[in-house]
Amino acid sequence: MRKADSDGEQSDGPSRRRLLRAGARLTAVAAVGSAVSWGGMGTANAALPASKHFNLPGAGGNPVWRATLQEQNWAMQSFAYDNVNQNIYFVQHRIGTLAGHNGDLWITRTDLSGKKLGSMTVHGFGHGSSVGVEPVGAGSAPYLWLEGYDSNDNGAGERLSRFRFVNGQVLEKTDPSIQDRTPTISSFAKLPRPAIDPYTNRLLIRYATQEPADRVWRIVVFDMADAKAGRLSDGYRLAERAIPTNAELGLSDSDLFQGITLCGQYAYLYFGGPSRPSYLVRLDMNKTGSSYDEKFLTQAGESLPGREAQGIAIWMSGGAPRLAFGYSSKTQASPENILDASVFYKSEFVS
Repeated sequence: MRKADSDGEQSDGPSRRRLLRAGARLTAVAAVGSAVSWGGMGTANAALPASKHFNLPGAGGNPVWRATLQEQNWAMQSFAYDNVNQNIYFVQHRIGTLAGHNGDLWITRTDLSGKKLGSMTVHGFGHGSSVGVEPVGAGSAPYLWLEGYDSNDNGAGERLSRFRFVNGQVLEKTDPSIQDRTPTISSFAKLPRPAIDPYTNRLLIRYATQEPADRVWRIVVFDMADAKAGRLSDGYRLAERAIPTNAELGLSDSDLFQGITLCGQYAYLYFGGPSRPSYLVRLDMNKTGSSYDEKFLTQAGESLPGREAQGIAIWMSGGAPRLAFGYSSKTQASPENILDASVFYKSEFVS
């Protein structure tokens, strides 16, 4: 990875009205039936209202263990929750010598234990490295936010797509039902990767600022009402900052970036590679540049064969958020390996 931008946020931040609206939403949501109170922790000049953060070494659980998804020879890349209907949506991409870079993905809907309930496939989208789930209502299929429109950039998606999950559908990248939600902020160049914070109803996008030779990775946060309406320009940003490089995090190049999510004031990054250690990293969205708050080496799922970190998301349970993170594991087979998916979570908070 190249050197991260250490100059901090750009100067044209959100209006005072937008900041007050975001703060009011955080306070209101925290007051309704939540097991955790997130308000009353003000930070001077904060772009996002202050919140508690997950205790990364703390207690959690393992609700999904070696679940079989739609295509057993394709690897899980990411997942996210429909917290209204209590479903998980897993994204799979084909790996190995037969894969190529065609951008085809399987999306599997499961219950909270990983039992398969349905699936659809999308053609020509990308790698599936991050997905957001936008619930519509009880009993209704959600909208999915996913990298779209496969490119020549190692099979990665160039646009941000919003589309409805339809069980059994084959969705082509050129289908007119797909809504283009690619950000138009001035620093955006390519490779948008979405995550949705269901606790505060915000969209986070990881993106690249320029071509590979001098590429810088950044993250930006929008209110979901603006994101759904396509208002993804400079004036609607709630917060923005650079992502530290692997070197700045004390990681090697083999510790691959495997996902990002947002909960309140903090972004959570996930790193690991095939048969490599896996790390959870916490970033404060109200800080800048190469800074990070915490890096944790997690031993979750160490008994899994061919364990590889894949995907991170926020799961609402009992009114409180949980930090869920996943692993793809594999069983050696011929002609292709058999893969499955596991999910762990953290549920403790600290101020």
